[in-house]
Amino acid sequence: MNTRRIWLTLAAASVLLLAVSCNKKKVEKVDEPVGGSGDVLVGATIKNADGASGSSYIRLIPSTETKYDNSNSIQVGFGATICILGNDIYVFPEDGPTGKQAITKYTRSDKGLTQTGELQTDPGSYPINLAQVTPEKLYINNYMGGYLTIADAKTFKQKGKIDISSYAHSDNSPNASQGIMRDGLYYLTLNQGGENWMPYEDHRCVDVLIIDPKTDKVQTLISEKESGLCFPTRPFLKNMIFTTEANDIYIACTGYFGFNPDYLKSGFVCIPSGTQAFDASRSWDISQTTIEGTNYKPASLYNTKYIGNNLVAAYVGILELNGSNPYTARNSMAVLIDLKAHTIKQIAGIPLTDGHSVAIEMHGNEVIFSAFGKDKSGLFAFNPKTMEVRQTLEAAENINFVHFF
Repeated sequence: MNTRRIWLTLAAASVLLLAVSCNKKKVEKVDEPVGGSGDVLVGATIKNADGASGSSYIRLIPSTETKYDNSNSIQVGFGATICILGNDIYVFPEDGPTGKQAITKYTRSDKGLTQTGELQTDPGSYPINLAQVTPEKLYINNYMGGYLTIADAKTFKQKGKIDISSYAHSDNSPNASQGIMRDGLYYLTLNQGGENWMPYEDHRCVDVLIIDPKTDKVQTLISEKESGLCFPTRPFLKNMIFTTEANDIYIACTGYFGFNPDYLKSGFVCIPSGTQAFDASRSWDISQTTIEGTNYKPASLYNTKYIGNNLVAAYVGILELNGSNPYTARNSMAVLIDLKAHTIKQIAGIPLTDGHSVAIEMHGNEVIFSAFGKDKSGLFAFNPKTMEVRQTLEAAENINFVHFF
């Protein structure tokens, strides 16, 4: 599905340099900071009635303890991926030929956001996220095209490519999703999706490439085929692959997003510390676990955030709440998952939400969830020790991203 993204052209102010003489001086362009100011970056979407199109924006705000408004925002592509490294914000293009075919880099200051770079992308490559793999090097994961782009971390210029097309199951692209660095190696999940963006029926497994950033070469492909879990991580949600205090890598697997009632497997796979292989005995299909406080079982795993002590804050999909339109259905439930005890508890007080508002982040001792509920929408703070919930940010829009600097 190609959705239209509209890009806002940044205005540049012209400053006339005055001199004592009457000689004409050159007019220089100076970028003025835009996008508000503050220590919190928020992404918001105003969706159309179909839920599959609309307009998206980003802006800085001083605090989430307020009511959100979209003034001073920067319009970005519909549902655009946002990646942040330090004070640098990378805004990705949408899938398809519409919109700006480039990744735009902004740098945050006390005054706002200033565009500090732009990297043109190949048509049809669909760059979806990036990771810093060395102090000097970025890997840009292209969902299509069968390769990773290597970029200079300082200049944001392309330096090369890594061909991964040979690892695709059926076509020429294995659909590079999210990755993580551990012990000097980059572990990159592969979605291996078919024409309908869903897992291949004959390839229901978890594939991960292990890449050495020192050589930019793929060391090996590892697969977990025993559990039947598939579609590891969602490519625009960075927290679905994480390490625990023991340095074990866990990968959240979405499966068929809850839209195949005959195959509802989703959950977690693990690559233990000190190994470069899956331990299938630690895989967990959560579709057979009843959510405490409800009569439901998860049909999919939509987003996760590891919060320590084997606990994962998450959004899971509920099959019975799918409705007729997957883009507007409020079928996402906030839960607390215990990886050790294999329990799932509903977080009461966070409303059921649609798929546009499933962001999860930590802020201090609280877990921040975005939600677009029937009666309340915005950001909700959850205390995992007391299980208490309070709404912090009110918003009429779908809040789809939040980051605390």
